[in-house]
Amino acid sequence: MTQLSFKLDSFEGPLDLLLMLIKKNKVSVYDIPIAEILEQYLEVMQQMEELDLEMSSEFLVMAATLLQIKSKMLLPQEEDEEEEDPRTELVRRLVEYKRIKESIDFFREHENSDAALFFKLPDVIERPPAVIDYSALTVENLLEAYRMSFAKLERKLPPPKRSFSGIVGHEKVSVKERVKNIWHKLISRGKVFFMDIFKGVKSKPEAVASFLAVLEMIKMNKIAVEETDTKGEYSITKISDDDGFDFEGVED
Repeated sequence: MTQLSFKLDSFEGPLDLLLMLIKKNKVSVYDIPIAEILEQYLEVMQQMEELDLEMSSEFLVMAATLLQIKSKMLLPQEEDEEEEDPRTELVRRLVEYKRIKESIDFFREHENSDAALFFKLPDVIERPPAVIDYSALTVENLLEAYRMSFAKLERKLPPPKRSFSGIVGHEKVSVKERVKNIWHKLISRGKVFFMDIFKGVKSKPEAVASFLAVLEMIKMNKIAVEETDTKGEYSITKISDDDGFDFEGVED
């Protein structure tokens, strides 16, 4: 490797020095040539001693770490044994340190970005006190003011429920009444077609109530629903011998 010359700057720590060496050697932080970097690292430390520069114990610890990594990399590995790269932890620390350093540099560049900006505080506008002339007030004025205020209040209030009666009105149909109607037809005829119970039905709630009435009568064992010879037609037959019916038991 080409001999590098170093100009000793003030390093913030051993990681900072390692990043500088990696940059000068133009190598990747993920594939550090430990032997070359260690040699240059020790050379920088020697120059620091010769110049009587203060050298903390962190630099010595990093030198020992590099020596340990170099020793592990020199040891022979067994063919079937896959060991973790000894440089992995050092790479992780360097990448993390580099990311932190770059963020510090970014904030340092922008710390005085608004130093030349000046802001004007809002002016305090003093309003003159309100002057009310009560001499012009009359009973008619007060009544007109009340009428206008009440009109505004009415516009803010929700409309009465009767306004929605034609929109969301709900028709209530008694299932019990539909049971009575069907039962009276069966007493007079003995059997009716299923579609006959819907004749004269004028609304969806009434149709639903009629269908529920048939189900209620089946549950009470009063009628039977059978398919007729006509395809798709069903008939309703009264199967109870008595003509009496306790309609009070019907759930409405």
